[in-house]
Amino acid sequence: MFNMDMEKDKQAIPNDAFAPEKKAGVFGVISNAALFAAKFTVGILLHSITVVADALNNLSDGASSVVTVVGYKISSRPADKKHPFGHARFEYVAALVIAVIMFMIGALFLKESLTSVFSPRDMAAVGAYVYIVLGISVAVKGGQAAVYAHTYRKTRSLPMKAAAIDSVWDVATTLTALLSALIFDLTGWNGDGYFGALISVFILVSAVRVLKESVSPLLGDAPLESVVRDIRERVLSYSGVLGVHDIVVHSYGVGHIYAIAHVEVGADETLTAAHELIDRIEREISAETGISLVAHVDPIADDFAAAAHLKEEIFAFLSERFAVSAIHDFRTVKRGDALQVYFDAEVPWETEVTADDLVAALRENFSAEYEYYVTVDKK
Repeated sequence: MFNMDMEKDKQAIPNDAFAPEKKAGVFGVISNAALFAAKFTVGILLHSITVVADALNNLSDGASSVVTVVGYKISSRPADKKHPFGHARFEYVAALVIAVIMFMIGALFLKESLTSVFSPRDMAAVGAYVYIVLGISVAVKGGQAAVYAHTYRKTRSLPMKAAAIDSVWDVATTLTALLSALIFDLTGWNGDGYFGALISVFILVSAVRVLKESVSPLLGDAPLESVVRDIRERVLSYSGVLGVHDIVVHSYGVGHIYAIAHVEVGADETLTAAHELIDRIEREISAETGISLVAHVDPIADDFAAAAHLKEEIFAFLSERFAVSAIHDFRTVKRGDALQVYFDAEVPWETEVTADDLVAALRENFSAEYEYYVTVDKK
C-alpha cells in the first residue's frame, strides 16, 4: 500500500506456516476469547452495560483475529491463472471485514447506552473481582497492541496495523469501564449509560479509521511522490535516455507493485538499440527496487530546431493561459501541405480544461494551418 515508503513495500509476504501474522492472529483469538468470557461474566454480575459492551468488543476482536488468520492464509497464496498479480490484496479485504465488525458492535452498543442514559439500570455493588478482571484486561490489551505493532513493523500487514490501533483503543475503553465502576463504587452515581456511550464512540471512531485505510488501496491509492521520483531518477540515470514521463504505479499488496513509464529516446536510435536500452532499464530497476517495471519507448526528434522552437512557444503559451505544467511526446509530422503537431499536456487534477480547449486556443493564437492533436494528462 502507498502510505508506506518504497523500501518497506518491497518486503514479500512470508509463506512460512508459522508466519508472524498467523502467530499474532492465533494469540489474538485465544486472549480475546478469555477476556470476553471474564468481562462478560463481570458485566452480567455488575448489571453494567459499559462492561458488557467492552466484553463484546473483545468478542469482535476475537472474530477479527480469526479473519486475520484466514486473510493471511488467502493473501499468501501465489499467483494463479485467474489472479496473475497474486492474492496480496485480500489483506485489504480482511481489514475491511474487521472494520465492519467493529462498526456494527459500536453502533449496537451506542444504541443500548443511550437507552440506558434515559432509563438507567440499577448496578450491583462493585466487588474486588471487577477491578482485578478489568486491570488484567488493560495489561493484556497493552500486550496485544505491542505484539500487533511489532508484527506490523516486520510484515507491513494492514490487518496487523488495524489490530494494533484497535488494541490501543481497547485499552482506553477498558479504562473507561474501570472508571465507571470506580465512580459508582465511591459516589454511588450511576453513569453507566454515559460511559457505555463513550466506549461505543471509541469503537466507532476506530472502525472508521480502519475502514478508510482498507478501502483506499482497494480503490487505488495515488503513489507516494518519493516512489515516482525514485523511478524517474533511476530511469534518467541511463545513458541515451532523454526524458521520462507518465509514470503510473499500481499496488496489488505488499511486495506486489507494478509500474509503467514512458521513456524518451532519440528518434535516430535503431529499433534494436532502443529495445536493448529499455529492456535493460526494466530488468535492472525491477531487480533493484522490487517493482515490476514496464517501459514504453517514445522517440524524440528534437534535433529539428524549428520543432524545438515551436514546442517552447506552445508550452510558454499554455502554461500561462491554462496552467499547463509540462508537455511531452511532442512531435511534428508533415502531411502534404499541412503540418501536424502532436503532444501531451499535463494539467492539474482540479482543472476542467479539455483537449478541445487547448486545440481551440492554439488555433486562435498560432498558425491556423497547423493541425493540433493534443492529449490531456491530469497530474
